[in-house]
Amino acid sequence: MHRVLIVDDEPMIREGLQTLVDWNKHGFSVVGTASNGREAVEKHTALAPDLILIDIRMPGMDGLQAIEEIRRTDSVCHFLILSGYAEFNYAKQAIAHNVDGYILKPIDEDELESYVERIASQLVSRSEQRQTSEQTTVLLREEMLQQLASGKLDSDTTHSSELKVLLGEPGKYYQMLLIELYSREHSLTMNATLRKKLADRITQKQIGWAFSAEPYVGLLLKDYLLQNGSRDQMKQWIEECCGPKVRFAAVATEPVREPNELLDAIPAVRSLLKRRFMLQGQQIHLAGKADEGTVQTSENRENLSIETLAQKLYYRIDIGNNDGVDKAIQDASDQICAYDASEQFIKSSWAQLLTIVLNKVALSNPQISMQEDLSMITALYLAHHNQEMLVQLKLRLTELTEKIGKSDSLSVMKQMTDFIERHYSENIKLETLAELFNYNSGYLGKMFKNYTGEHFNTYLDQIRIQHAIELLQEGLKVHQVSERVGYANVDYFHSKFKKYKGVSPSSFKSIASKSVSD
Repeated sequence: MHRVLIVDDEPMIREGLQTLVDWNKHGFSVVGTASNGREAVEKHTALAPDLILIDIRMPGMDGLQAIEEIRRTDSVCHFLILSGYAEFNYAKQAIAHNVDGYILKPIDEDELESYVERIASQLVSRSEQRQTSEQTTVLLREEMLQQLASGKLDSDTTHSSELKVLLGEPGKYYQMLLIELYSREHSLTMNATLRKKLADRITQKQIGWAFSAEPYVGLLLKDYLLQNGSRDQMKQWIEECCGPKVRFAAVATEPVREPNELLDAIPAVRSLLKRRFMLQGQQIHLAGKADEGTVQTSENRENLSIETLAQKLYYRIDIGNNDGVDKAIQDASDQICAYDASEQFIKSSWAQLLTIVLNKVALSNPQISMQEDLSMITALYLAHHNQEMLVQLKLRLTELTEKIGKSDSLSVMKQMTDFIERHYSENIKLETLAELFNYNSGYLGKMFKNYTGEHFNTYLDQIRIQHAIELLQEGLKVHQVSERVGYANVDYFHSKFKKYKGVSPSSFKSIASKSVSD
C-alpha cells in the first residue's frame, strides 16, 4: 500500500480528508496526520509517506516551508497543496518545489480523486521500474560474481568499476567462499536450497551475497572476515542450512581490499577444492598462494610397493598388535598419498592393499569367515575424506585383529617363536620382527638367543629344515620343498640341509623312501 500523510491546522479538515476519498481503492493508506509544517517534517522522517496533502497557511512553519525542508532529503515524495487562497505567487512557488497539484478550498471531491488516481498510477509505474531495475541489478551481480568465482571475469578497469557499482558502498575487506556439497542421498536441489537459505541469512546480516558457482555454492563476504569466532559462526550457518544428511567442504580466499583482487586468489581456492578428499570435512579452509598446486611427476615420487605395505600390515594383525596396526595404516597412507594424492588413486591402492591383507588372513585363519571383513573394501569407496576413511579402516582392522584372537598377554619371545612357526616360508628377518615388536634389532637378537638358546637365523633354519623333512617324507621333489620352506635358491637349501642333517636333501629322501619300503 502507498502511504499518505495529511497536514492541516484545522482538525475537521484533517478528519474529512481521511474519508473524502476511497484511499484503499487507489492503493493508499492514511498513515498519519499533522497540524503544522514542523510536525509534517517530523512525521515525514518517521513515516516516509509517498503522498502528502498539505495546507499552505499554518502557524509556525507554513506548508511551502515544510515542502522546501522535506525536498532537501526526499526528491520523489508527491505533494498536493491545499489552499484557501488562489494566489499566483503560491502557485508559482509550488511549481518550483515540484508539487503534483494545487487544490483550492473548499475541496472538490472529484478533483481530489482525479489527482489521487493519477499519482497512484505514477507510483505503480515507478514501483515497477524500481523492481525491474533491482532485478536487473541482481542478475548482473549474479553473472559477474559467477565469472569472478570461475576466474573468467575480465580484469580491465571497466569491469572492475561495474562490479564495484553492483556491490554498493565500498567495503574494507572482501572474501570469497566456495562450498562443495555431497551426500549419499544425492539431490539436484542441494545447491539451490543452500544458496537460498544462506542468501536469506547473509542478506539479513548485510554481510554479502550468495550466488551459484556450479558445482559449488559461492559467497562473497563484505567486511566479514572468516577468522576465529566468525569462521565458526559461518560454519554453523552452513551446517544449519545443509541439514543433517548433507556434508560440505568449504574453502575461502584470504581477505583482499578490492573485489577485483579476488581474481588472483580464486585459482588457489578451486585447486584446493579439487583435492577435497584430502581436506577435513565440515570445515572452512583458507587457501593461500601455496595451494595452487603443481603437477607431480614420476621423477619426484618415491617407489611405492603395495605388496610391501600389505605385508607389514598383515604381520601386525597376525601378532595381535593393535597399536602396530594403527601405525602400519598411517605409514601406508603417508606413502600412498606422497605418491599420488588423488582420490581415485588412494582408494584403488587401499582396495588392492586390503585385498592382499584379507587374503593372507583368510589363508592363515581358515576357521574365521572373512565375508563381513571384505565389505570394508566396498565401504572405503563411500568415504568422502581421506581421514574419515583411515578412521574406519583402523576400526575395522582392529576388530579383525581381535577376532583372530592372538593374545597380547604372550611374552614377546613366545609371540616371536609363534610368528616364525607360521611364517617360516616367507622372507622374514630379525629386523622385520624388531620393527613389528618395536625393539632394537640387536637387543631383540640377544633376548631371543637367551630365550631359545639359538641365534635368530639358526632357529629359523632349524624350523625350516624340520618342515622340509616332513615335506620330503611326503614325496615332494627337492626344488619344491626348497621353495615351500623359504629357500629360493636350491643350492643354498642343499647346503643348509646338509649342515644340520649331515646329508643332502636328495640323499635323505632316498633313505626315507627306502625305510618306508622296508
